[in-house]
Amino acid sequence: MIKLNAFITIKPYFKNFLVYRIPLIGEQRSRSQLAKILFDDEIAFAYPYGEYLYFKGNPIETLRRVKEIINQRIIQGKIVLGSTEEPEQLYLTPENKVIIKPIVYSAFEKNLEARGFLVPRRNVKKAIPQIDEINRDRGLIISLTTNVVVLRGIKYMLEIRPSGYGILWLDIYSPPYDLSNMKCMSPKEVKNQGLMDQYYNIAVLKSNIRLELLYNMLEILCGNEKTKMIILNFPDGDIIQLSSELLEPEIIERGW
Repeated sequence: MIKLNAFITIKPYFKNFLVYRIPLIGEQRSRSQLAKILFDDEIAFAYPYGEYLYFKGNPIETLRRVKEIINQRIIQGKIVLGSTEEPEQLYLTPENKVIIKPIVYSAFEKNLEARGFLVPRRNVKKAIPQIDEINRDRGLIISLTTNVVVLRGIKYMLEIRPSGYGILWLDIYSPPYDLSNMKCMSPKEVKNQGLMDQYYNIAVLKSNIRLELLYNMLEILCGNEKTKMIILNFPDGDIIQLSSELLEPEIIERGW
């Protein structure tokens, strides 16, 4: 039976997805920096859209922290918080997926960080393992030379279905990495070092090996051996659970 490297939520969480919002206008870059601070502080997972900042987190604590960031000029650029005594509560639906997805990505990326991965650029949905002995022992760091390794990372994409169910697509991502400069390498850099053939021998995977690696990644992401689920935690106490079973195409065809 054909199965997909995709994992579905156990409930239609996005049929009524609770968030809060506050009026916040200004430069998009500055508003995104503010959202990043809230993420790093684990106060809220937020996304600026239109004239608002949408978020999941404790509403009063989040508003207090936003005011503090603005008043103390912690970020560059001008942003203005609209007049509000408390954040507005609302429920989003799949039609609001442009807002929902960045907030859910934040929860997944926080899970990745807790499991020993890094997300170098949050607008590119790829994660790489931290360079440490734990990930070497996991087989996620493979040496080519003294200074060049191949990493076993993850590519991911969230799909929100009209039914309110979510599908998380995962795949193995194997970039070359320069340990001296602590960065992923371009194909040109790999070629200049004469490592292209060696790199492709490791990076290009047969389907059975790719599937085995994907299952290994799932064990890391699930963490909790009792539930065997991917669990996304939000600062407001809500959770989203995804099955760790590969998805059957028939489920998608049913209109989920």
